[in-house]
Amino acid sequence: MQKEKKITISAAQLFVMLFISRTIVNITYSLYIAEISEMWDNLVSAVVSFFLTLLMVIPVYLLYKRSPSHSILDQGCSAWGKLGTAVAVIYALYFIWVLCYTLSLFDLFVTDLMNPKISAAVLSLGVIAASVYGAYKGIEALGRTSGLVLVAILAAFIFLVCALTAQVDPLNYKPFFYEGAGGTINGVLLMLARNSCIPALAILLPFAKGNVKKGIGWWCAGIYGSTILVILLVVGVLGDYLVTQPFPVYTATSVAQIGIFQRMDAVFLGVWTAGIFIKCALFLYLVSLCVKKIWGEKASRISILVTGAVVLLMTYGITASNAVMGVLFNNNILLAFTMLTAVVLPLLVLLSRKTRGNTHEKVSCTGSFHTRSGFLYRLYRGKAAE
Repeated sequence: MQKEKKITISAAQLFVMLFISRTIVNITYSLYIAEISEMWDNLVSAVVSFFLTLLMVIPVYLLYKRSPSHSILDQGCSAWGKLGTAVAVIYALYFIWVLCYTLSLFDLFVTDLMNPKISAAVLSLGVIAASVYGAYKGIEALGRTSGLVLVAILAAFIFLVCALTAQVDPLNYKPFFYEGAGGTINGVLLMLARNSCIPALAILLPFAKGNVKKGIGWWCAGIYGSTILVILLVVGVLGDYLVTQPFPVYTATSVAQIGIFQRMDAVFLGVWTAGIFIKCALFLYLVSLCVKKIWGEKASRISILVTGAVVLLMTYGITASNAVMGVLFNNNILLAFTMLTAVVLPLLVLLSRKTRGNTHEKVSCTGSFHTRSGFLYRLYRGKAAE
């Protein structure tokens, strides 16, 4: 029997994908979704969230160190047997939620701010179609593609910094907590709720080769460092005007100019779309890994297309209903779901593994052992019973 090839990517590729996935969320920051009136106080929120995010990663990292070649899906099955199926189901549902959140935000942006003649439905269909193809190609292909997307994001970011720095008005900066500490607290909760990359880490870390610990540190520093810089620029340029804008970062790009280069909002849209492709493809792939743990390899391949179609149809329904959209973008629900998958489940699996002792026997959720054939195991049990 031919041994299955182990899929691996470098730690750098893994954290580049996760950096892109989180960056596109940051640049689509909306005061309406954040449910706050002051973006300036989020400067403090970003600093606090940086340290809290490092704390959130600890259970996932400890679980990885206990068994570097096994994801939380494998270790959940090892700890709880067939009940470990619930771990895969919960993670699959969470990743589908994140996909709907991301695509609905994209749809909302196109509908509200772009040319009304451009069909948001058609653009969403294009993004999902490309993402399904990317997920089919696998995480190694996504890792290579993410490097190119990162170059585009960094180039656009450097241009934005250079273009907006000259337009910053220091008078736009208010004292911290000008309207109380409520905005800062809400900002922290929103940033923690959007940490969907930590649950992704719980599944993807075994694929990575290299210094994972250093990668986590640089990843967190890059995310929140860029967030702080964006807040400084956007608040400094737009001032009080930003409270009237649903997507203030996009508004800032529309007034950015250097010489003959101006209105970089089209570049913003292109970079954002490329980033959404990476995120959606990655999370479709994560759903397929959860399905593989439950139903096997063949079902996991089919699940990529099925999940893409389901997410697309759900997005059309979500954006057509304000009530449903309110549930999807509810920060409290998202925070609870994120904490469950990022902290609670890894902690429970870690404690269960420690209680069972230092065993690395890998058990599937269907009850068969990966470390030996089911036939040999039954034969052994039969002889032991004689």
